[in-house]
Amino acid sequence: MIPLFDYFLSITPGFLVYAALLIVVPREQTILRILLHIAFFVLARDAMTSIGFWQISAGTLRFTAAPTTLLLLAAVSGALCLGILWLERPARQGMHWFGHGPLPSIAIGVAGAALISLVAAALKAVFALSSLPVPAANTLVVLVVFALVANAYEELLFRGLLQNTLGKSMTAGRAALVSGLFFCLCHAYLATTVTHIGAPVLLFTLLEGLVAAFVYIRAGLLGATLTHGLAIAAIATGLY
Repeated sequence: MIPLFDYFLSITPGFLVYAALLIVVPREQTILRILLHIAFFVLARDAMTSIGFWQISAGTLRFTAAPTTLLLLAAVSGALCLGILWLERPARQGMHWFGHGPLPSIAIGVAGAALISLVAAALKAVFALSSLPVPAANTLVVLVVFALVANAYEELLFRGLLQNTLGKSMTAGRAALVSGLFFCLCHAYLATTVTHIGAPVLLFTLLEGLVAAFVYIRAGLLGATLTHGLAIAAIATGLY
């Protein structure tokens, strides 16, 4: 549990500034508040690298934290989702939970994840990118749970709040493009400074962000979360 303590300790100063800003920024400043949530998410995500909770190569991602740590982080992500939904009630108005119902949303979400996985696997083969060691079989369920819950937090921010809010002042397609491109931009520091991997991370997150953004239009937050979460789970569990 020491790495988990070190992790929370490392992000506490940023969290305190984030919390202070949420107190002083009026709720009417919807976009600014959404950007604050995203900024803290980026801080919390990127801090996982230096603590050693995950390992990234040009063609692979592996979660290396202990299963109990991943489950605790998933619980924290879930709690943050609930807190943000409560705090940002004006921003969530009009948010699409589903498309034409839960089952079609699930189907579209799974199809989106399959598309990302197939394209990413093809690019990995074309550029002959190497893979990290496959995780132990007894950790696979935990990896999938973590990928889905943690990325539900991310999708709530980029699709449920940002894309939903942008869609009130521009077309749905343009809002999806902005959401997807901004999602990619928010991985630039991770790609170029934290990991020094560069273009492969940005290309993958551009693909992932755009597919999830357009899935959101048809299948709501459930579909976008499945698209993102299952695509990450496919990488993390060594399916490609």
